[in-house]
Amino acid sequence: MFGFSSKQKSVLHLTWAAFFLTFVAWFNMAPFNTTLMQQAGLSLDQIHILMIANVALTIPARIVIGSLVDRSGPRLVFTWLLLFAAAVSFYFSQAETFHEFLISRLLMGIAGGGFVVGIKMIAEWFPPEKMGTAQGLYAGWGNFGAAAAAFSLPSIALLFPEETGWRVATAFSGLLCLVWSGVYWKYSQEAPDRGRNFPVNLVHSIEVTSRKDLVLQILLLIPVYGAILALVWKLSGHPLPLLPTGVSWMFYAGVVGLFVLGAGDCIRVNLSRLTQNFSQEQHYEFRQIFILSLVYALTFGSELAVVSMFPQFLESTFQLSVATAGLLGSSFAVMNLITRPAGGWLSDLLGRRRTLFILVLGAMLSYWAMGEISSGWSLAGVILLALTCSIFLQAGNGACFAAVPLIRKDLTGKMAGMAGAYGNVGAVFFLTAQSFVSDADFFRIIGGYAGLVCLSLLFLKSFKTRHVSYN
Repeated sequence: MFGFSSKQKSVLHLTWAAFFLTFVAWFNMAPFNTTLMQQAGLSLDQIHILMIANVALTIPARIVIGSLVDRSGPRLVFTWLLLFAAAVSFYFSQAETFHEFLISRLLMGIAGGGFVVGIKMIAEWFPPEKMGTAQGLYAGWGNFGAAAAAFSLPSIALLFPEETGWRVATAFSGLLCLVWSGVYWKYSQEAPDRGRNFPVNLVHSIEVTSRKDLVLQILLLIPVYGAILALVWKLSGHPLPLLPTGVSWMFYAGVVGLFVLGAGDCIRVNLSRLTQNFSQEQHYEFRQIFILSLVYALTFGSELAVVSMFPQFLESTFQLSVATAGLLGSSFAVMNLITRPAGGWLSDLLGRRRTLFILVLGAMLSYWAMGEISSGWSLAGVILLALTCSIFLQAGNGACFAAVPLIRKDLTGKMAGMAGAYGNVGAVFFLTAQSFVSDADFFRIIGGYAGLVCLSLLFLKSFKTRHVSYN
């Protein structure tokens, strides 16, 4: 397959399957939003909070997991992450109160950080000339777990009484993670010369080559911390007062303090370097990763947000059953198997900037069209439109990460961590907006953001020269 060795094939299949199952667990609530309202007595406001909680902690989780995978290796970290996802799934399946649901979804967001573990494993096993294809297959097949959760878990729930079916289905997703943790530990292997030169953790300081770029990097950190502030704000009385006022302000102060420390770290690490003369291989423009992070907030962030609400949207708009809405709702993630790798391939064929512009423009038009959906529409037409939109987004994910390694090779891991974090930043902000507006306006807001991203791509420089490591 694609000229991979037997060992590379084994690593790829074991790793994308691990990623796939963490995504099944991560999105095992989405098909049951209305079921939880009916069977567990949750309100719509509480469901909105749970959807935001489900993606919020993935942002810091990627930082911590990235650090752990550099220190302990992807085999050990992925094994433990699968065990963790299994435990949280079991806990969620037994939840009775809203606070138990909230804790389980906050914890499950950590499982969403598994993406960076596989990035590291693939990077260590595949040479540069096969890296793009391998990473595209890993990411595309793994992301399909969100679609698998949407169409498979409601079908499992149908085999049991309505009040317990969702519990059995979500516990089953945990059982799969538990089994695969043993499989992954037994059969996966670290690379013989496990690399130390492809860090994927997001540290606050990325080397820059100008004062303007230093300012841009600090600005890029603001939404990362802002997404956590948005979650605290939602929990402190907007609309439900779950955190006391004093506790909320403590969290606000803590997050702002972390931002100040992060910004200070950027300044401390880079300021002394800016007096040096950078070689041609070292010089790059930070606006490249700034813009690509904005792209990923759209392509992956909005995908996460829509996957979280689309089954419920179809169920309420067209009066569908939970199983049917879950099956049709999976249309927004089902094409990941081929579209994310295809996005990287298109970038090679048409060029990075041109491909990104086409895909973002397509996503913008699709979201504006989705904002016009009503119960009078043909259900087949709605699904076709959702498929079209998802194809633009998922191909955009692949195209975005086809461009990131071309900025500067020795900083690829840090930049991938930054862009990857922005996927969840986008999801938090889009889902926060969704809790205050109609579904139609939710789609239009994303369409408006896509228009801004289109404009930002005018400032993206071409990727004619690949930077090489100067270590």
